[in-house]
Amino acid sequence: MKYIAQDDALIIRLEGMERLWALKSGLTIPRSAILSVDYRAERPAMQDFAGYLRFPGSNLPGRFLAGKFVRAGEREFWYVRMQSSGVLLLELKPGEYPYRRVRLTCDPETAQKIADWWHHGKAEQA
Repeated sequence: MKYIAQDDALIIRLEGMERLWALKSGLTIPRSAILSVDYRAERPAMQDFAGYLRFPGSNLPGRFLAGKFVRAGEREFWYVRMQSSGVLLLELKPGEYPYRRVRLTCDPETAQKIADWWHHGKAEQA
């Protein structure tokens, strides 16, 4: 997975088998659609994802969750590897993007770069 932070958008490119599992080649998220950027360093647990329905996507129990997931009418995009530590959570503005949240396995350095990019854009708008 590649993360490209441009002036006005975050581009997430899925590569190789990631595309197959997620049934998507990537996402382009406008900076203006992002409400918050959060990083959780701990390894994800299956109970974190209880109550979600997969539409469409893949789930290999104990390995990864990928694709579109829905709970309580809110759509989320996930590419989360269960064996890896660290999940980047992008909270998005309702109605400005097809998903309410995006959850991605990510290392702390990349998550910090994305958070810095987003905060820098917020500071410019103020």
